[in-house]
Amino acid sequence: MVRVRFEPQFAKGRWYKSWVADYSVHGRRHKIRRKSQRKARAVAEAVATKLAAGELEALKLRGEDRRIYLAAVEQLKPLKLKLDAAVREYVEAKEIAKQTDLREVSRFYRKYSRTEIKPITLPELVEEYVESLEKDKRSDYHVRDARQRLGRFAQDNPGQISEIDSSQIENWLRNLASRAKGTRRGGSVKGRTRNNYRNAVAALFHYAKDHGYLPRDLSTEASAVKRVSEADKKENEIFAPYQIEMLLNKSKPHLIPSVAIKAFSGVRTEEIAEMEWEHIKFKRGFIIMPKSITKKKRRRIIPILPNLAKWLAPFEGLRGRICYRWATPQTVFQAMDRHAARCGIKAGGNRFRNSYISYRVAQTSDPNKVALEAGNSAEVIMEDYLELTTLEEAEKWFNIEPMPKQLKQITAYVAKLARTCG
Repeated sequence: MVRVRFEPQFAKGRWYKSWVADYSVHGRRHKIRRKSQRKARAVAEAVATKLAAGELEALKLRGEDRRIYLAAVEQLKPLKLKLDAAVREYVEAKEIAKQTDLREVSRFYRKYSRTEIKPITLPELVEEYVESLEKDKRSDYHVRDARQRLGRFAQDNPGQISEIDSSQIENWLRNLASRAKGTRRGGSVKGRTRNNYRNAVAALFHYAKDHGYLPRDLSTEASAVKRVSEADKKENEIFAPYQIEMLLNKSKPHLIPSVAIKAFSGVRTEEIAEMEWEHIKFKRGFIIMPKSITKKKRRRIIPILPNLAKWLAPFEGLRGRICYRWATPQTVFQAMDRHAARCGIKAGGNRFRNSYISYRVAQTSDPNKVALEAGNSAEVIMEDYLELTTLEEAEKWFNIEPMPKQLKQITAYVAKLARTCG
């Protein structure tokens, strides 16, 4: 309680009128003297207000400390912040900014972060990103790869994407354990695999930047993560000419088009799974791959080489998907893999495509030409496919043709197929 009372004051040999605002804090009496009753009551009301608001510590301060405290509280009023909350926020920000002036940090943020950053967790972002790939009709391979790699990243880092920094991404990549079967399982991943994961994460962060989850005007944390050496990268494996001859000679008629096209034109499994007979221009001598089915989303024209033309000739006139028996690229690969295994041959994920590119480079001595046909860069062709085989072996490869008996079987199968479909 604050009381105001009249208390004359004796000074310099005479008495003066004086009123006192009298109050107690923590058992200690305090008096504030004023020359008039009106001023004493104003002081009493101010003290009573502070007591009601719990600002006891301020009333205990004296001199410069009291001035600093009251000035700080006054400056925070427009922000509607309590002094203790403001101090906590300042300390946390200073720990992050280290020696940097926080005012400079604020100016930088105002300059480069022109849009409000939307919060989103990594699992939520990955789900949204994968859905966008599906809506954009990206290849099944691309969607499946993004879901697998980024799903693993989000599972291990479930927080807000805005809180992920480059060191956290690097540590995650460094500690990735292989999921391959056999003795390699649980060991560290190879350089190429790590780079593939890094590229997927970088694409995710770029998407987040474009969609307001990260600052638009700044490079992302993922872009600061460097690629590692791929010195452990294996040489591309290719089929020998006798192996592809065996695969084709022992193929059932429905499998021959996909095996022949992959072996003698180099299309990817993901591409042939979507190819239609209409894409093969028999009379013009080209396969025209539309943007909708290629991995790079670029139209590609591939020559129908003479031996491939003979393998495909009985199928001219058919319509619809070439691999109509299989719904996905994975099932196409599995069918070829099973057939190769029955022949005692290891098919591998990219062995058909590797073989075509390698033999075609040996045949033409023109990496740029082969790059256009295969949908690769000339740099990749030069680095990965040169000197894997010889011109002599290439001539054997591109002279593998169907035998008359086999052509008869294929023709009968196509006729039956036409009757069934027609």
